[in-house]
Amino acid sequence: MGKRIVIIGAGLAGTTAAREFAERGQPVTLIDPQAGETYERPPLSKHLFDGSRYHLPYHLGSSELVTFVRARALQITLAEATAQSQPDASRADDPEIAGTVILDSGETVEFTHCILATGMTANAPHVPGYPDALPVYDLDEAEWIRARVEASTEQLDVGVLGSGYLGMEVATSAVAAGHRATVYLRGTEPLRRQLSQPVRDALVAAHRAAGVEFVTNLTDPADIPGGVHDLFVTSVGARPELIPIDGEVPEFAWDVNEKLATSHAGVWAAGDCARVTEGPYALAHPWACEPVAETHGRYLAQLLTGEIDQPWSDVPWHWSFQGPEKVFTAGLTRPDSADTMIRRHPDGKKMQVFHFAGPDADAPLIGVETLGWPPMQAAARRVLSGNLIPTRGQIEDPDFDLKAHSRL
Repeated sequence: MGKRIVIIGAGLAGTTAAREFAERGQPVTLIDPQAGETYERPPLSKHLFDGSRYHLPYHLGSSELVTFVRARALQITLAEATAQSQPDASRADDPEIAGTVILDSGETVEFTHCILATGMTANAPHVPGYPDALPVYDLDEAEWIRARVEASTEQLDVGVLGSGYLGMEVATSAVAAGHRATVYLRGTEPLRRQLSQPVRDALVAAHRAAGVEFVTNLTDPADIPGGVHDLFVTSVGARPELIPIDGEVPEFAWDVNEKLATSHAGVWAAGDCARVTEGPYALAHPWACEPVAETHGRYLAQLLTGEIDQPWSDVPWHWSFQGPEKVFTAGLTRPDSADTMIRRHPDGKKMQVFHFAGPDADAPLIGVETLGWPPMQAAARRVLSGNLIPTRGQIEDPDFDLKAHSRL
């Protein structure tokens, strides 16, 4: 029979996996209402106001090896023979049917291997003063907002609810394009869950200087005054898209092990709907960033075709372009970690914050934040993915050169 590999979701993780399987000669079925027409989401928030290219389509067409099923997966039922175990299906020469995907069309698709890559859906809170407020999480929303921007002949006043990466990208790109922007946030400072204090402080100072205004300690969207903003965008997080497996739906995301396998036989999960619970980059929540989704898709194609058998261990990283400010993270970084060290560029603007596994001199480097210093972000990624991980004691040495170490 051979492998019947089914991927549910045509975002970055699913599309990457499909492409990688095809390159290895493995047929695959990709299930998504927009299969073949999906796009890269991050630029949606970065370039809403400047007229540049704001989305990057995933160029993947159907072929002899990639079959598109443009439908919505409603649920998965597992075969009785595999319901109690998770076999090493990647090594089976003639695997059995592990389950069936039931579609909203009424059709069914059987699989020996299934990859859940369903991504996330943005939360959309009601803002009474702005009933047409939208998140910027899909292409239709972004194009609606861009049409409003292009139709305007005057400076716009933009309101943003939420102060994570996406919200700050919207606000800062608006100001950089000559508009006004006000960010409403529940706490006292933006990017509180994403970045360490030194990086947050530097970014917020730059954003305030550029003209971004902040309204803090907002507990109820109803308190946002109506009639003030010409355009309003919400950015208050997202939740994984989940479909039932034998009637089971996790509370938050699919927990996966170091090989991205769920507890259900023949089912793996990748990208924003997966929470990695084991391995070097286990995390208490989905990584929810595009480079991780891409590496998950590539890794599963390698694993399920038998090319590799080791755990997923690609260094996670993330970037955010907030107006002219560029911020990156690589590896394991924590906003409130005390096990850090700062190294600043002589210009006083660029910096790196190094995160260590502990306070001792022999504690290894586990993550790096980089502000406004792209070449050093590239060096940090190379170091974290290499075999010569430096220690706190090494990096504290004034003569330590991260870029030179990255070439070892």
